[in-house]
Amino acid sequence: MGLNRWLTLGFIGLIALTACSEDPDILYSKAETEAALGSRQAALGYLMEIQKSSPDYTEAYLFAAQLFFEDNNLAEAVNQCKRGLDAQADSSMILRYIGEIYQLSGSLENAYQYFRMAVAANRENVEAQISMGGILNDKDLYEQALNHFDTALELDSANYEATVGKAITLTNSGNTARAIELLDAAVKDEPMEGAAYGALAMAQEKTAVEDQVILDNYALAVKLASKNKTIWEAYVAFMINDQETKQAVKVLQNYLYHFPEAIDGRHYLAELYLDLALKESLSWLDAARQQCEQALISDSNDHYSHALLARIYLLQEKPRLAILEAQLAFEIHPNTEYRELVDQAKFFQN
Repeated sequence: MGLNRWLTLGFIGLIALTACSEDPDILYSKAETEAALGSRQAALGYLMEIQKSSPDYTEAYLFAAQLFFEDNNLAEAVNQCKRGLDAQADSSMILRYIGEIYQLSGSLENAYQYFRMAVAANRENVEAQISMGGILNDKDLYEQALNHFDTALELDSANYEATVGKAITLTNSGNTARAIELLDAAVKDEPMEGAAYGALAMAQEKTAVEDQVILDNYALAVKLASKNKTIWEAYVAFMINDQETKQAVKVLQNYLYHFPEAIDGRHYLAELYLDLALKESLSWLDAARQQCEQALISDSNDHYSHALLARIYLLQEKPRLAILEAQLAFEIHPNTEYRELVDQAKFFQN
């Protein structure tokens, strides 16, 4: 009897262990761990196992889509989401995420259509309401955007993202005072979140507030939300347009540290170096040239960097190199400005 009892207990334990190993929450946790360790394939293996054993487990499709998207495989990312739709997983969550994929890849009209379907599938999906508000704000449809942000706040009155989104829309629609009121409250409620500081700085730019106050808010925003590219871009624009050149250079250097692939940032920084070269010393030209060369490593057809290099070589009295770069710029993107740059370089060679 003792042996049979132990065999029975062992069998029950084995069944329990097997069932435990197939539990979707446990498998999902393992997938998260593998992804954090850089083992994408292992993570995907666990997620595919969840999709087979628990086909309505929505997060398994969303996480798999995220991994494919991060690997620059847009088609398979979308395909993972559509598999979730076929499996009757949460359609509102999946449709919203497809919209986010398209938005991040620059396809705003597709993003809008999927966000619209996500809201239609479940009006109480707060994230879908926020996404819809954001895309409508980008389309300058401010009244419609505010309706979606207000709906999100009706569903979740303390939602930080919805509050910031509403405030940004109010700023864009001209109601700066109300936007600042909302953002001041958001900063008090969530002092360690960066988005509200950035939105507050953007709103304050439209008022008579001192520049230093705006700068302090931008600095806090990028410190607390260092990967928020929208805030960084607004900060960079403010520095370039309204602040001293060397201070703007420091901000752009920091921006490029976080977003080294940002070719536009390299253009701005090269132009600031060119400005310093004309005001102070031609020694700044080498720094400008390095930024253009870095941009061309990312995109060899970056015509603007070729044009900037032509200007740099002219200032360095290297007309042959200037002609080469100006011609490259013109061949890639023919326009009057580049044609004149070619002629100017040829003139100096003669």
